[in-house]
Amino acid sequence: MRQKANWAQIGIFLCLALFFLDWASDLLIPIVAALLGFLIMRPVERSMSKLGVPSVITAFLVCAVAGIGLTFAAWNFSHPIAQLAEDLPDMINDIRRMPSAAAETLDKLGEAAKAAEDAVASAEDEPAMAVKVVESTNFVSSLVASAPVVLGQIILTIVLMFFLISSGSSFVRKLVESLPRFSDKRAAVAMVQQIERKLGQYLGGITLINLTLGIVIGAAMAAWGLPNPVMFAVIAFSLNFIPYVGAIFGALLASIVGFNVYDDAWTAIMIFATYMALTSIEGQLVTPYVISNQLKLNPTVVFVAVAFFAWIWSVVGMVIAVPVLITAKVILDQTPSTRAIGVFLGGEDVRSDDPRVDRES
Repeated sequence: MRQKANWAQIGIFLCLALFFLDWASDLLIPIVAALLGFLIMRPVERSMSKLGVPSVITAFLVCAVAGIGLTFAAWNFSHPIAQLAEDLPDMINDIRRMPSAAAETLDKLGEAAKAAEDAVASAEDEPAMAVKVVESTNFVSSLVASAPVVLGQIILTIVLMFFLISSGSSFVRKLVESLPRFSDKRAAVAMVQQIERKLGQYLGGITLINLTLGIVIGAAMAAWGLPNPVMFAVIAFSLNFIPYVGAIFGALLASIVGFNVYDDAWTAIMIFATYMALTSIEGQLVTPYVISNQLKLNPTVVFVAVAFFAWIWSVVGMVIAVPVLITAKVILDQTPSTRAIGVFLGGEDVRSDDPRVDRES
């Protein structure tokens, strides 16, 4: 007789898993990022090994390029982006000057909030200016406070990725050898190869697309006369790795800066529309053409995955949400007992692309 699932145990396990993912995020984020980097760079390591280059040399070159690239980006773009983040609250406050009913409503709400703030401050014999100073520096202070943690995670990711790549195929070989049956070993090898192929196909294609999109958006922002268009190109390139949310946030940021430059609401709206039009062309036309249909995922599942990883792992979680989802889908597709879940995670045309689904149906 088939044993029924104990939903109480499953619920307790899921609660403990969520708690662990949140509690150990500082350690899990670099580990997951390093494993994804290892799987992406395995084809490169194998190709270099065929040319006689040791895996240690390949690992050193990959990690050195990654470290130099991150250092270059931080050195050239950290200051203007930090300055923009520091000026952003003042820019948002300046939007109240818009000659519209909405702006007048915001002004009235601001006056009411200021009156309430003065009343509380007078009751506590404390000046209101102290509250304003703390709020204006809160965002920048949080960035400075989180910088050591982020730096430590980047270093741990690069070091762990070095050890994984330098091990060559021994890491995967030992993982396969730990399986008891030959059929499981063969399925594990096929699974790892498919994960490598799909992650490389996705990240390679999306990086090229985002690079082109960043250049186009930077040129568009320069045509609108916004200051430092190169910074907007970098922001567009980086944010577009985050599905859905990245494009909206980048468009809002550009429109806020545009309003403060021109002091005109319609110009800000047109800048927002330009940004969104370019990202919509990329998302609806370019990306489906460049990236194979085999990588299609359920849009609802992608959105939920991005929201979930943003909740537990913040911005980094939003970036790695789709690669983790691709990896999970490959694993679920290769396991007979979970294949139905893998089909659910796929796009609308999964049934026509997966011959196994047709045979089983």
